[in-house]
Amino acid sequence: MKIQVNGTELYFDVVGSALDAARDFRQRPTLLLLHGGPGFDHRYLRPWLDPVSAVAQLVYIDERGCGRSARHAHEYYQLGIMADDIVELCRALAIERPFVLGQSFGGFVALSIAQRHPDFSSGIILFDTSPAWTGGYDLDALEQLVGGDYGKELRIIAYRESTGQATGAELKRFEQEIMPYYWHQNFKPEYIKDLFNEANLNMDIATYMMGTLSKEYDLRPHLPDIEVPALVLQGRYDWVTPMSGALEMAEKLPNATLHIFEQSGHMVFMEEPEELAEVIKEWIRVQCI
Repeated sequence: MKIQVNGTELYFDVVGSALDAARDFRQRPTLLLLHGGPGFDHRYLRPWLDPVSAVAQLVYIDERGCGRSARHAHEYYQLGIMADDIVELCRALAIERPFVLGQSFGGFVALSIAQRHPDFSSGIILFDTSPAWTGGYDLDALEQLVGGDYGKELRIIAYRESTGQATGAELKRFEQEIMPYYWHQNFKPEYIKDLFNEANLNMDIATYMMGTLSKEYDLRPHLPDIEVPALVLQGRYDWVTPMSGALEMAEKLPNATLHIFEQSGHMVFMEEPEELAEVIKEWIRVQCI
C-alpha cells in the first residue's frame, strides 16, 4: 500500500490485526519496522520478523527514496525528514503511540524519531545500529576477520563505501566480497542476491547518504535526554555497527535494556531468528503491562 505524507509517497505493508480476537478484540500495540541501507527495502526483514505479529500489529515501511517509496533529489534525503515522514504516516493512519524498530540505518531513523518527537512512541528497538556514523565500520575487526593483504584491500573499499566515496566497481566488490562478512554464521549466497534485487534497490540514496552520515550523524550527546523505553539488540560479532555503539546506547539511554546475540554478526534476524522474536515479544509484553 502507498500513502502520501510529508511531501513524499511511502510504501508500507501490514502483518497481523490491530485487534486481539483472543482477548475480546482489545487493541493490540503497533510495531513499525524500519529497514537498513539506506537504499534497500523492508523485504529483507521478512519473514524473519513476522512472528512478532503474535503480540503486535506489524507495519513494515519502505523509507523515503527506498524500495517502492518515492525517489527524491538529494537535498530531501535527510534523517530529520525521514523521521518526520514516519510520524506523519502514523498520523495519517491514526496509529497512536507505536513501538518503533529500526535495524541498522533504520535505527538511525528510529533514534532520530525519539530525539525529535519524544512523545510519539511507546518504545524503540535499536537493532544492530549505532548512535553515530562519524566512526563508521569497525575496520580493524573487518581486516582481522578477512586476514592478510586481502583484508587490507577490503578494508580500504569498506572505508570508501562508508564515506560515500566508492566507485561503481568498488560498490560491486563491496556487495560480492564484503557483504558475506555481515554474517557470523549460516551465510547463503542467495541472501545477497535478494538484498541487491535491482527492482527496488536505490544505490543513489545509499552512496549520497553514506557520505553525509559520515560527517553529520551523531546523536550521542542527546542519548541522556531520550527517555522513551529502549531495547538495544546487538550481534556479538557485528563489525558493521560495532558493539561499542550498542554499549554506549545501553549505558546512556535512561530506560534501556541490552540483549546480545552470541552467535550473530550484523544479520541477527537470519542467524538467531527464534531468540530474536522471543526477546522482542517479551519486551513488548512487559512495556504493555
